[in-house]
Amino acid sequence: MKLYYSAGSCSMSCHITLEESGLKYEAIGIDFDNANDPNLALVEKMNALGTLPILITDDGKQLDQNLAIHTYVADKAAGKNLLPAQGSFERAQAMNYLTFVATDLHKGVGALFGLAAYASEPKAQELVKKNQLAKANEYLKYLDTQLAGKDYLMGSTFTVADAYAFTVTGWTKWLEIPLTPYKNVEAYMGRVASRPAVAKVLKEEGLV
Repeated sequence: MKLYYSAGSCSMSCHITLEESGLKYEAIGIDFDNANDPNLALVEKMNALGTLPILITDDGKQLDQNLAIHTYVADKAAGKNLLPAQGSFERAQAMNYLTFVATDLHKGVGALFGLAAYASEPKAQELVKKNQLAKANEYLKYLDTQLAGKDYLMGSTFTVADAYAFTVTGWTKWLEIPLTPYKNVEAYMGRVASRPAVAKVLKEEGLV
């Protein structure tokens, strides 16, 4: 398999899931800030939206949405327990967390990177920022409550939901959103970062 990713972006979560899976894959970094990156044109050709991640499967098929890639890889590496068994309540619960990260946490935190897209005037941007910060903290507070008494979102077992939650929550350091009010989240971030697969990905993406 081949994964096309952008360092530190949401695609890093798929990179983590692949590394945790133990499956054979190749990770190809794309630098959107470098107009001379030879793979930029390839990304645009493969995905009309021009976004990452993009996963090319062993048989040449393509997936380009986080949830689909996480689920596909987890099912390919069933022995790693990256998702509970299909048909179980626990599977639906894990997907519930994965969807929360994708539709709430990701948007709540990630929107703060692109304030200019919402408003051009500084005063308007500050208003948008204030509202978005409130949303981001609302979702972080929820995440904190869900981690109470747990090592990971599903308890003692690391799942793909953790790969995604860790990636998005990690953006807070670039946005100067303190995690100190969220003690469970703080401990969780350190716990996930210390996993060998995660540490390897962080190093490969130049984030440590």
